[in-house]
Amino acid sequence: MRLPADLVAPERQYRLMPVDLSPARRPSAYPRRPRFWPWWFCIWLACNVVGVAIAMLLWPKGQPASGGWFWFCFIGISNGTFVGLFGIERTGYEGLWYRAHWRNHHRNRWLAERLRTAQRPLQVLGVGYCLPLGRQPFDRQTLAGAIAAGKCLSVEQIPRTGLERVSHARFEDANWMVDAPATASHEDCEESLDAKQATQSVPLLTLKIAQTLEQLSGSLRALTCYERVWWPQVRVLSPSGREQADVARVVEALRIAGLPSLAVQAVPASDGLMVADAWLDAREARPLLVVATAWHESGPPEDSTEGCVAVLLAAGYFRLPEQVRVAALLHRPVRGLPGGAAYGFANAALWGKAAYTSLVGAWITRPVNGCDKALYAAHMDAITKGDAQRRPDRIVGDFGDGSGWLSVAAAIESGMADGPQLIIDDMQSAVLRLTLNTIDNHRISDDRPQA
Repeated sequence: MRLPADLVAPERQYRLMPVDLSPARRPSAYPRRPRFWPWWFCIWLACNVVGVAIAMLLWPKGQPASGGWFWFCFIGISNGTFVGLFGIERTGYEGLWYRAHWRNHHRNRWLAERLRTAQRPLQVLGVGYCLPLGRQPFDRQTLAGAIAAGKCLSVEQIPRTGLERVSHARFEDANWMVDAPATASHEDCEESLDAKQATQSVPLLTLKIAQTLEQLSGSLRALTCYERVWWPQVRVLSPSGREQADVARVVEALRIAGLPSLAVQAVPASDGLMVADAWLDAREARPLLVVATAWHESGPPEDSTEGCVAVLLAAGYFRLPEQVRVAALLHRPVRGLPGGAAYGFANAALWGKAAYTSLVGAWITRPVNGCDKALYAAHMDAITKGDAQRRPDRIVGDFGDGSGWLSVAAAIESGMADGPQLIIDDMQSAVLRLTLNTIDNHRISDDRPQA
């Protein structure tokens, strides 16, 4: 699929794309086709006039002006000179033309390979979340149900610390420290953590992460049937200075949920959806578990929320177990530059192999200024209407740098599988396609990562 002419990014805009296309530069220009008239006609005339004049001056006076030698000197040499000059010019033209032709040929092949790599999606194997969706601690309202209801969950309330009321959504547990089991067996993994026997006191956020991971326990256990080197890796979005604490919290949550001990690594929270881009660039065969949390011990931002979201991804390099199904395909995300949101949306559709008119919906959190205008500029008129747009942040609140992953969870749970959908989180965007479990999990990709 080609970008519209008015959205073809110049060379400086190539860096909007996660895959660097700048080494390709611009295509080579073909040389101008030589015109015989009038320039070469004048050169031919000059060669004949000058050649005849020189031949007349050098012709011996006693030699008769006839015979083959005479015509060769008067006509052949001048026309031969013209043919030589014309041949030199034509040879140079052909050389420049073939140089541009073959450079563009190899450039197109290189770009096609890069585009094929960039358009490879990640498989979404499951999502889990724990959000304050109900007014009471035991309400079990779903994220999709809350968004469909359209009622904002943020209320004015006093934060955990402080006296000034702030409109936000948070968990209603009275105690910051709650009881949770220290171990979990396979038999009781399906039970709720709140119903298990209390043996150890852990922070509330750790328990919420454990409850989130427990929703993915079946897939995570199935994916650990391989050797440990192929076990899923965990990436937790963490603000600067909180990396060690967040990693320790996720490790503890895995233990509480009774899940295998997975390798956990913190990534900058500002990466957001771009964690998927880095995973695709790394060409990792292992699955990826992305964990994003939002927690406000004091001074919560206005209209914010707290909770956690986990998304399990796979690159499709090896066969999945029978019990693991593919819920959606998440294509490579794009981070746009300030003032270039339209380029970012257009490039996200390019990576997602989605025609601009085929997009059926947009999940928007933390929208950029002039978001609808940028969508119009990207020729995505179909998703600029109110019915085609969903705003999870207006319902559950601002989830911070994990808002993009919250939109992924909401889109998958909503079950809107009519076509590709655009995930928009600030300047980041990506195309998501729901599969309704129609993907062949047993297909092994030929595009294997390099050893």
